[in-house]
Amino acid sequence: MTESSPRSHGGPGGLLHAALLDKVAGEGLEAAVVRLRSALQSPGDGPLLITGLRGGAQGLMLAGWHAASGRPAVVVAPDREAADRLADDLEVWLGPDIVCHLPQPEVLAFDRNSPDAATAGDFLTGLHRLRTQPGVLAVTSLAALRQRVMAPGTLEKAVVRLRCGQRIDPAKLGAHLVQAGYRPAGMVAKIGDFARRGGLLDVFAPGDRPLRIEFFDDEIVSLRLFEVESQRTIERTEEAVVIPVSHLWLDDDSMLACLARAEAALAARPEGPDADVLEDLQRRLEDRLADDGIESFLPWTGPTATLIDYLPEGTTLFWCDPVRLNEQSVLLDGELPRLREGRFERDPVLPAIDELVEPSARLAVPRLRHVQLAESWIAGDEAAIWLDRAPRTIVDFPTTSQQLRGGNVAALRAELAAREAAGDTVLLLCDNRGQAERLADLLDESDDGPVATRPLVGGIAAGFSWPGARLHCLTDHEFFERYRRPVRARHRSSGVVKERASLRPGEYVVHLEYGIGCYKGLRVITVEGVERECLLLEYAEEGKVYVPVENIDQVERYSSDQGASPPLARLGSGSWLKVKGKASKAIRAMAAELIELYAARRAKPGFAFPPDGHLQRALEDSFLWDETPDQLTAINEVKHDMESPEPMDRLVCGDVGFGKTEVAIRAAFKAVAAGKQVAILCPTTLLAAQHGETFSERFRDFPVKVAVLNRYRTPAEQKEVLAALAAGRLDVLVGTHRLLSRDVKFKDLGLLVVDEEQRFGVRHKERLKEMKRQVDAITLSATPIPRTLYLALMGARDMSLINTPPRDRLPIHTELCAFDKRVLVEAILRELHRGGQVFFVHNRVQTIEGMAQLIRELLPNVRVAWAHGQMEEEKLERIMTSFLAHELDVLVATSIIESGLDMPRVNTIIIDRADRFGLAQLYQLRGRVGRSNHRAFAYLMTPPGERLTAEARRRLAALEEFQALGSGYHIAMRDLEIRGAGNLLGEEQHGHMETVGLDLYCRLLKETGAELQGGGGVAPLEVKVELRLAAYLPDEYVGDPQHKMDLYRRVARTRRPEACYRLREEFKDRYGPLPAPVDNLLAIQRLRIRAGRLGIVEVRGGRQGCDFFFAGGREPAPPIIQGLMASGPKGLQFKAVDQLVMKVPAPREEHLAVADAMLERLAALQGVGLEG
Repeated sequence: MTESSPRSHGGPGGLLHAALLDKVAGEGLEAAVVRLRSALQSPGDGPLLITGLRGGAQGLMLAGWHAASGRPAVVVAPDREAADRLADDLEVWLGPDIVCHLPQPEVLAFDRNSPDAATAGDFLTGLHRLRTQPGVLAVTSLAALRQRVMAPGTLEKAVVRLRCGQRIDPAKLGAHLVQAGYRPAGMVAKIGDFARRGGLLDVFAPGDRPLRIEFFDDEIVSLRLFEVESQRTIERTEEAVVIPVSHLWLDDDSMLACLARAEAALAARPEGPDADVLEDLQRRLEDRLADDGIESFLPWTGPTATLIDYLPEGTTLFWCDPVRLNEQSVLLDGELPRLREGRFERDPVLPAIDELVEPSARLAVPRLRHVQLAESWIAGDEAAIWLDRAPRTIVDFPTTSQQLRGGNVAALRAELAAREAAGDTVLLLCDNRGQAERLADLLDESDDGPVATRPLVGGIAAGFSWPGARLHCLTDHEFFERYRRPVRARHRSSGVVKERASLRPGEYVVHLEYGIGCYKGLRVITVEGVERECLLLEYAEEGKVYVPVENIDQVERYSSDQGASPPLARLGSGSWLKVKGKASKAIRAMAAELIELYAARRAKPGFAFPPDGHLQRALEDSFLWDETPDQLTAINEVKHDMESPEPMDRLVCGDVGFGKTEVAIRAAFKAVAAGKQVAILCPTTLLAAQHGETFSERFRDFPVKVAVLNRYRTPAEQKEVLAALAAGRLDVLVGTHRLLSRDVKFKDLGLLVVDEEQRFGVRHKERLKEMKRQVDAITLSATPIPRTLYLALMGARDMSLINTPPRDRLPIHTELCAFDKRVLVEAILRELHRGGQVFFVHNRVQTIEGMAQLIRELLPNVRVAWAHGQMEEEKLERIMTSFLAHELDVLVATSIIESGLDMPRVNTIIIDRADRFGLAQLYQLRGRVGRSNHRAFAYLMTPPGERLTAEARRRLAALEEFQALGSGYHIAMRDLEIRGAGNLLGEEQHGHMETVGLDLYCRLLKETGAELQGGGGVAPLEVKVELRLAAYLPDEYVGDPQHKMDLYRRVARTRRPEACYRLREEFKDRYGPLPAPVDNLLAIQRLRIRAGRLGIVEVRGGRQGCDFFFAGGREPAPPIIQGLMASGPKGLQFKAVDQLVMKVPAPREEHLAVADAMLERLAALQGVGLEG
């Protein structure tokens, strides 16, 4: 899965999961099930063997048997991919409440990385269901079945059952969660996190939504499910179950048991005991938060089990594909000794292999019933004998794979008519509602009238014909020969994007008034008997400034490309105001020039595309995934721009795999539907070829002609493409910079899509400028170039940000390490074990073949090839095609793989000499993996013992820091800091950026752009509020300092009064009832916003009352002042020296209420709205 999440099952007419099995439940299937049940009862020692079931027939037979018998069963597939596919098929027939998927772990036994909490939690959830729901049908892989896991008794102890009204100590619950593998966090963002704040405890257990537990003392008063993205409650529940997220249960007893076993193993070595090793192990057990493979010690902590130990007597084990099961078993047994040996440098003693992985010989448990499933079986074939047991009985159900392909609707109608006439049951299964409706329309277009068989929603992996059951299942993706992505969805990924470089004590900051200082942390101080929380900033000559948290928006983080410590400003010297003034003046000049360029472009009339028609809606309905919120916003913004008469120039900035391509696809289709042509410009030949396939695939059911123009095409083919383009017979042209050649003539170009603009050279960008003057343009980028960012920041260029990750997307585990053959072997074996593939990036053509040979020597059974851009075109294409077809395991390549390639099976990338790559390039390379719902790994390898440059260290550290999903925009900003902007903005602007810091520079740029484009409107005022009130977030309310800083910034950046009300409700939901200081904090921000609308720049509370200072030129007119004097409180005065001041008498405790009341009076007299 890459672009978005799969649509939920459900079809025209409200079709439900269980109804699909009802659709095929006829005499034929019932007879087959009876025959299978009868064979299972037959006497004999060997397993029953079922043959002949092909395509999706295997899943249907298993579903039919389970529905008829209701007996417990486990289906074991040879690998992860086959297990996922079977689980998906069974859910289509039976529904998710019946099917229990136990996923294969993302890491191998003895791996130096810990298992992913979500995957482990899903497996443990499955074990819990097996114990508590006898009617489930479980699906797993061989590797998952063989792993030693938490014992049933331990699982029972680790599971937490909660209900409203229950009494439980919150502190003890938190400790229990740590023992069960959960990690404390400032905010819950992913499965395995928990956060405690006062009387609330949030925990993200396996499932779709995290749980919020509200306590009154030790009583649970409410249980609420909430959204990760907003952290807001969406549903209440009366009870909940919290499943552990690690098989390693670590309480005091299990830790002592583990240390005792380790001590005995150390003593048994020839080297004898080692106190340092034992001490290190104890530290790691106590601090289990480190992701260092501590789970390998599971067998030494207490009893363990396998999935088989959770099954009641008489459970049926269905073993799928005995030949592949044997192959996978041998492969795993061969890998484990090498992996265990590779751990000895870190852990001199480890459990034995069979303590962590059950030997295959022990799987033939007599108390269970064993059934093998194979498409075919040859007597005497040793490779087909699983667990050394020949079948006692063979039952054959002859089926054939789906034959009807090629998208011939007339042939499909004839097939359906013939099957219906014969009395057979036919199912037309589509992946989603849009596909089903589209296919129904195609079937109904014939003059022969509609057919009886209607398309249904139910995405099985493959169709089949079962003559004996008089049953035929046809899938739309096979009929149209359309690529179908796997749809297994286990859990939601977080839509929370990590803030760029959260402010930490010791970092440099810039205050708008005082200049560059050093942030020392948050301090609570008492002023005139009132507690206030402030940011402590330290300046030159021991100068200090305490900035109240309500003024946090005056402080920006300081960063530059030099990396050195900047000189601190000297308070009271006045030099900072001069520096800031020079920077502002230079920024204004540059901004005016850039805005003038873009304004001139916008002044030229463009083409206004018509609104969406029925074909556009049909295309969008055929999208296989649920659009993410940000993706939908970007799509709508692009369409709005296209329908406007002004030429569009929109930047769509989104992380790799977040759905930018689908935005371009829909825009391209909209252009073609209006009779225009589209150019898709790509930086590399490989990306152009892939985009050509993607666009062709999406448009194949529509009258849209797509072609690719690149160096793979012969001169004759290129000539043919160009002729069709000029004549208007071609709608969409995808290509590299070849599209920018003068001989490429469009008949009527309407849309230009540029993918990864930063990869093109200066000459190409000049040609792009020419093309953009005439047509609508979209630029797609994960890490846009700085100049593009500046234009977007100023508002001179429109930008859409796609920050929401697709459902099930996991952050990429990024590891910086010295080149190490053992790490290399472990990383490759882990990926191959879970059915994936590996990219190894080696960016030197001269030595790339030697690197590929080294991998072959380390792993003789692994299929390795190498590729680079200087190869012969046919050879490069052949290698890439083989890799895409999974005929290769490891591809050693140069950075030609950097841009946009969509290979969901590739989930490990190893980058050699990572120190030689730029930050944006490293980010793009890392983005080649992690495009599925499985945990991805990125290894940034540097030469052992070689000292890296400061710039290289900062680049690599940034990649480690920004592992969160959706970090591309932050990476682009950090890239600015590291490599500077002199070559993009000119040395003068670069110098100003250095003096004020990147963040303040961008802020001034944005404010200047808004002012220059404001059309004469009134600029918003910066309002200072000084009331003697405690207004802050107490530690007992929000404990995490970084989290607290983020919340302070959110409050300070609120620009509408109603947003303060929403924040108040959010705080109450997320942190509990608001203490008085928090209430005051929000009230003061609301007061600041309302005062600014009335021209007031400062509200100051004193002993005598409140003073309101008006901005020059914004003073109320004399009649308004007279009205206030007549209706205001006794003692109200107006004074004017340098500025007009309204003085309102009031005791200190009433300052806030009196200030609000006076603003209401003033607004009423001026006719100004304070809300909205």
